[in-house]
Amino acid sequence: MKPKYILENYDRILKEIKNPKIIFSNDLVPFLENFTSESFLIYQVDFIKQDSTTKYVVKKPIHNLHPKATKINFKEVDVAEEFKTLIPKILDELNILEHQINLRWCSKNGNTLYILKACEIEDLSQEKRFFLYCYHSLKDENLKIKKINKELVFKLKSKKRIEQYIHRKQYALENLAHKLIKEINPINSSELYQFSNNYDKIDCLKIAYIYLEKLLRFIEKEYRNYLNVDIKIPYRSTFVKEFEITKKGKEVKSQLLKSNSNEKLLKLAFEPLLKIETINIKEKLTYYEFNYCSEFILTLHKQINSENNSEETIKECLFYLNFNSLQFFKYLTVEVLQELETQENNIKKIDILYRYLKNYNQKQSRNFIKYKPNLPSLKEQIIGWLEEEVEYLTKKVKLEANQNIANDEEKIKFLTGLSVAQLSYFFGLLMETGIIKHKNQTDVFRFISENFKTNNTEKISVDSIKVKYYNVESTTKNVLREKIIELVGLTKF
Repeated sequence: MKPKYILENYDRILKEIKNPKIIFSNDLVPFLENFTSESFLIYQVDFIKQDSTTKYVVKKPIHNLHPKATKINFKEVDVAEEFKTLIPKILDELNILEHQINLRWCSKNGNTLYILKACEIEDLSQEKRFFLYCYHSLKDENLKIKKINKELVFKLKSKKRIEQYIHRKQYALENLAHKLIKEINPINSSELYQFSNNYDKIDCLKIAYIYLEKLLRFIEKEYRNYLNVDIKIPYRSTFVKEFEITKKGKEVKSQLLKSNSNEKLLKLAFEPLLKIETINIKEKLTYYEFNYCSEFILTLHKQINSENNSEETIKECLFYLNFNSLQFFKYLTVEVLQELETQENNIKKIDILYRYLKNYNQKQSRNFIKYKPNLPSLKEQIIGWLEEEVEYLTKKVKLEANQNIANDEEKIKFLTGLSVAQLSYFFGLLMETGIIKHKNQTDVFRFISENFKTNNTEKISVDSIKVKYYNVESTTKNVLREKIIELVGLTKF
């Protein structure tokens, strides 16, 4: 039997929110009565002491079935003498008789009073009843979904099947949550959790979003090992984790600024810190990005302090954390190239490159997580580049050594009907399709330069081939496509 769509009842309630006339025609009183044995309004009164006077502010009442009511902590105690004289005045303003109420004080704040006034659910406006209906329907629906999902996951025996199931649920929840955010259109993420006193469509949509997010967090906590890390992380999750790392992030920034390191290096080190700091309604992070940035901050916090914040320490930390951005790779290779420029000959350059190769091979780094998931690890990038440079210079040394005994006879080159741009693109296709499996692109560029000539160019430079290889024009592609079609035609019987 095919599993029921996880958000079937959410879709139904969202249709009712968008067209409340459907539900306003029904009596919601019996439904709401199922969730409480008593019905009352809660007025919050905040007393403010100023010099020798006491003022007060009365907030709009909420019903005891309101989502905020569950967060109110109050206790039954006698009214403080300093506030007693103000009670009759407050009740008079609210047009409430004293025998209709119960008074409670906030458990945490002795200056906040709650006035509880009994009321009938049918006396609430249709908008309030509908808002409470959405809240309790979705709250109840979440309990059912959690139970059903636990039972279904328990029946799935293999890790792969559980992973597929969890990924589908994540996508369904994230897609609907994204649509709701677009409809609510909040100024910032905190506005998603604030209700107005109008109990309108937007308030009801916020309830739906909050409970969708609760389901996402349920999946996050219960099935952490099966999550799709490319899904955007819920705001509530980032709030909780942000609180844990915000202080450490500020301390890391302070130490980095005190280090007097290279400005480019500091800019790179700040990237993950700024990603965490600038999370907003439009720039949510995926689980993968958030976990990396959090780990980045915590590790830097351990390694960098006032006595150990040198430029070398920062570089070592970034390497260990597999900060594999192309900018950091370029930063490290520029340092090597600058040292090579000071050397007299290629032999010495090769010696320095081997020293770097040895050092980087021995360095530790975190391979299980990296800053850019779509790029090779930083260690792979650096070692691959060093090996290519060593190979290139070694061949150059051999060519220079053999230059004096080389045969003066000019090498025969193949004349091609293709232009230099078309020739480099054609060899690129040969490598992409695996016809040429040589991994070093520089060798391929050199082979083309040494063995081909065109009608217009007798000597094709390696740099010219390289530039045209990485910058292919559409006209070049069109000419090659025609040639390939012509080749295909020749293969027909």
